[in-house]
Amino acid sequence: MQRREFIVALGGASLVASQLDLLVGNIAATPAQRPAGSGACAAIPTADELAGQWVRFSDLHTLPTVNNTLGGCQVGSDLFSVQSLDFPPYCQGGGSRPGQSPSGGVRIFDYSPQFGSNGRLRVNGQPVAAAAFRWFPYQVLRRASIGNGTLEFESATRLWRQTVLWQLMIKNIGPNAQDVEISAELLAMISRVPSGWTWNIPRPDAPSSFRASVDETNRTLVVSDARTPAAVAFAFGSTKPDHLAANVGGGNASWKLRIEPGHSVDVQVVMAVGSQPPQVTTEALHAAEHFSAMFHDAKQDWYRMFTAAFLPDNPVFSGHLPTLETADSSIRRVYYVSVASLLAIFRRNFPVASHSYISASPQYGASLMYFWDTFTWATIHALLDPVDMKNMLRRWLGLNIHSCYAEDMLTGRGVGPWYSFNDFVVFNQFATYVRITGDTAFLEELVAGRPVMEQLEQMALWWKRLVKPYSPLADYGEARNLLECVPTYTHVVVSLNAANVWMMRQAAELRAIRGEKSRAVTLRQQADRLAKEVLKLYVPGAGYWNTVQPDGSRVPVRHCIDFFTVAYCMAEDLSASMKREMADFVREQLLAEHWMRALALEDPAAPLSNRPDHGPMGAYDAWPPFTVEALCRLGEWPHATAFLRRCAGATHEGPFGQSHELLTAEPDSPVRKALRGEQVYNAACAGAFAEVIIRNYFGVRCHFDGKIDLYAPRVSHGFAGVLRNVRLQGRTWDIHSGNAGLTATESNAPQS
Repeated sequence: MQRREFIVALGGASLVASQLDLLVGNIAATPAQRPAGSGACAAIPTADELAGQWVRFSDLHTLPTVNNTLGGCQVGSDLFSVQSLDFPPYCQGGGSRPGQSPSGGVRIFDYSPQFGSNGRLRVNGQPVAAAAFRWFPYQVLRRASIGNGTLEFESATRLWRQTVLWQLMIKNIGPNAQDVEISAELLAMISRVPSGWTWNIPRPDAPSSFRASVDETNRTLVVSDARTPAAVAFAFGSTKPDHLAANVGGGNASWKLRIEPGHSVDVQVVMAVGSQPPQVTTEALHAAEHFSAMFHDAKQDWYRMFTAAFLPDNPVFSGHLPTLETADSSIRRVYYVSVASLLAIFRRNFPVASHSYISASPQYGASLMYFWDTFTWATIHALLDPVDMKNMLRRWLGLNIHSCYAEDMLTGRGVGPWYSFNDFVVFNQFATYVRITGDTAFLEELVAGRPVMEQLEQMALWWKRLVKPYSPLADYGEARNLLECVPTYTHVVVSLNAANVWMMRQAAELRAIRGEKSRAVTLRQQADRLAKEVLKLYVPGAGYWNTVQPDGSRVPVRHCIDFFTVAYCMAEDLSASMKREMADFVREQLLAEHWMRALALEDPAAPLSNRPDHGPMGAYDAWPPFTVEALCRLGEWPHATAFLRRCAGATHEGPFGQSHELLTAEPDSPVRKALRGEQVYNAACAGAFAEVIIRNYFGVRCHFDGKIDLYAPRVSHGFAGVLRNVRLQGRTWDIHSGNAGLTATESNAPQS
């Protein structure tokens, strides 16, 4: 294929690329180089450094999303459409409906009115599919070409408040002038639904209930929901449409353009979402009139929030995160993209709390905070937003965590049934909050009529209610209450029983610092007895663990969750040979070149467990960092660090999210963000990578009694860098990692 250079302009910036590289997706984001040690602000990447690479459509399993602090949406397969738009309580009808390619992989995305695609674009009457996509934290870019490559298209989609901003650039790179007709389907099935949000969002599905009209000046298209107080207004930038018409559920805009050789034309469209037609019309016209400023502000607003997350005394969060300074480009990228990925689900528009970190967005669960998912970044939460975390924990005790698995941030109600990991993950978040902040007084507070400490001990001992006659360990039921898709991971499982050991030991520490020594001794003794029972389920020489079934039989399961949970909760109980065998099992059967498998291909249940997050062809995005941490706890620092660096490659497509999947069974299989199995593009568990870097690679360890120390300080962690402004129990530290291990110096002077 012949290489040709072309230049496109978007937002005043020029981008030079080759057409060949555009089509094959080999254009990498080039990070700006900054010297290490140049201060906290200088260490923070720019918004564009965090971007992914261009990826061709045929290589994607799910399409990128755009988020701000009020909501999010997913882009469509053409140059203009968006779907699954959520500004809770407003939500767009339908979502994406994946089809199957002949090979069986998800490749085809079906967009139609009933599935909620807004703004599908046609050129000269024909739909134009986007050839390549590029994710940024604040926008998504899409590209295509037609006319034997003589017309180049690039669109940018951003969110500004409750308004979608589209900018489409069309460039004529051919030798002759071209007459082009552009048309956009402006579909707007958006309703206001203040309750009933669960994992599945109550999206409208009746186009006939929406009324569309064009104003007298032909400047706006307004679509209203006849059933709920919701309305949408479309308006246009400097290039006005030649034709604007309303139809059922939306309308159509078209432009007739003549583009001279070497010239380009921009088309700008806005869509404002709100409760009443006059309101959204005013907002849409204002955004259209000031499009360039709003387009710029969408980026700047995101970056101000991102940088605020790392600055002491910032105006956004009640705390701050440490800044990482390192010449290790892979670990640096993993850390900062992890934080950027987490902030994609940060919301400031829910009635329950002014700060919410929903667990998923935008396709599913866009109003929920799951206990489990929030646990995966507990240290990050306690550092970044301790006030929010404390309020959240209070609310969760009021919900009764044994009756639900998530909190709905629209209503404050619990959602779903009890989930088996609830006690462990909620207890862990309380413990993490107290350790990081030093707020031991919280343990004495009355919440739902009972002291917090009393309720924590109840969580630590809840397992006793689940013991059945066939085993001294707790039975956690069927697959749907555990890993959902692994049919053999049922009943007595090692992970949660190891967690019970850990919780009782933690509760003993808390009782001890309160002077309740007798109670502390009793809890430790119970924990030690339970630990001996847990160890009996190890498969000698294999590195993995058994489950116990109601008939007393033992069924081995080669899943990562036992590996990293036991390493986190019971590392001191493992023999040297068990540690070595467990690490060997993970390295040989779970780790791949670019990602990992949650379940080994060799496991007999693998063919029945093929879901991207928990099965043999991928992993939930918290599993790789937790696996890295577990390898380090077992003394496998070189292997752990090498794998952590390799995980940076997953961010070339976009942010960390719910899961990534491996496309083949080979060790060097490509990895992609997953869609099948109701996987969402953005998820809170993305914060687990930064979580593990802080608490493992910089060894942050805080104790209930106020002592602060470092984990494995005399061991080289295979990584050199400085973590600055680590705020622990009211004191600020800089932690250095190098060949000799870790050192910490106290410094209360903020970096500038």
